[in-house]
Amino acid sequence: MPVRRKLAALAAPPLLLACLLAPTVPAHALPAKGRIPASHPSARKKPKFVHPGVQLSRADLDYVRKRLKKEPWKSAYKAVKKTRYASLTARPKPAKEIACGPFGAGSNAACTDERNDAITAYTAALLWYYGKDKRYLTQATRYLDAWSAANATRTLGDAPLAAAWSGQNWIRAAEIIRYTQPKGKKWKNEKRFSSVLRGRILPLIRNGYTANGMNGNWDLVMADATIGAGVYLNDRGVFDQAIKVLRSRVPAYFYLESDGDRPHQPSVPVWDIDGYWWQPCSETTNPLDPNPNPCGPGDPRPAYAEGMTQETCRDRIHPMYGIAATMQTAATAKIQGKNLYPELKKRLTAALEFQSKHWLTPVPAWLCGGKLNKALAPGLELGYQAYRKQATLSWTRKALLKQRPAGLEQFMAWETLTNAR
Repeated sequence: MPVRRKLAALAAPPLLLACLLAPTVPAHALPAKGRIPASHPSARKKPKFVHPGVQLSRADLDYVRKRLKKEPWKSAYKAVKKTRYASLTARPKPAKEIACGPFGAGSNAACTDERNDAITAYTAALLWYYGKDKRYLTQATRYLDAWSAANATRTLGDAPLAAAWSGQNWIRAAEIIRYTQPKGKKWKNEKRFSSVLRGRILPLIRNGYTANGMNGNWDLVMADATIGAGVYLNDRGVFDQAIKVLRSRVPAYFYLESDGDRPHQPSVPVWDIDGYWWQPCSETTNPLDPNPNPCGPGDPRPAYAEGMTQETCRDRIHPMYGIAATMQTAATAKIQGKNLYPELKKRLTAALEFQSKHWLTPVPAWLCGGKLNKALAPGLELGYQAYRKQATLSWTRKALLKQRPAGLEQFMAWETLTNAR
């Protein structure tokens, strides 16, 4: 037998060799039921959350604070301070019930009041940090405390959407207030806010809304608010759930030609695509089809284009809800060490360019019957800043510069001030 074969024959199998060389572990040190106790040296520790860390880190806040006398932050800062959301004399309007019905049906005043008050709290929190004016710290805390004390119930069909819209601004405000207190000070009612967030808001948003087939901007903004709640509550399970909801809906909301001739269905498809996708044109005579523009002769089904969103043919505002919510979720995840930007890149850059181009140029006849309603909502800044060095975003840049300083739309607020680079 050749020498090499003799040596090979004498060599111990790899698994046996590993066992022979492994250090002996005393019996009393072995984990019960095969689980490694937290005290054991080999136990993996989950990374702690970064605070503040919901869309904006302390580094992000400091970056802007040092540049308030430069453009575009100077103009944006001035514009924000002129709005009613920066008023120091305004007072919150808390309610015991927040009733939000579809298209406003059956809604009470609290549905709008809460959303406005949440934006006011976030605005005051930003102005407190940027200017170190304690009056804004007091104002932001006043709004957070008033609504957490109300501990409102949420009713009617749009309750989950309203909880997400308001919730993510409450969370962004609370995150800044909680972690930027003056030395020796503490937010007295923080635990009460945490309780309301976990008990009243989180149950409505944490699992998204795919099971009911709603428009994708619902799921995406729920993921946005949920990831913020996970960070604020230091709850890794909630944080991970938000990413799960985001990943389940993004492919069904943002279309790529590589998807085939039809967009993806949501992960839990309840409605047929004709029932929830705002079609470029109608291939059926379904009376519930949200866009009755007929397809042209010889066109058996709608022409989906790279970068189109589920709601492109609805108007120019709703797709921006989806884009902004997705990017805000990704921004929070990135601060916390979870980089979602690479996996979102193709869909989000395509959507940013598509929406921007068809806002700045005449709408072609093949797209949505040649009609796109309303102006483009402000929500381009985070996506542009995330991908401008990795992709050609010429249309996005043109639209972004035309919008600056970006204002607010429902849950989106002041992106030029907070996220311009």
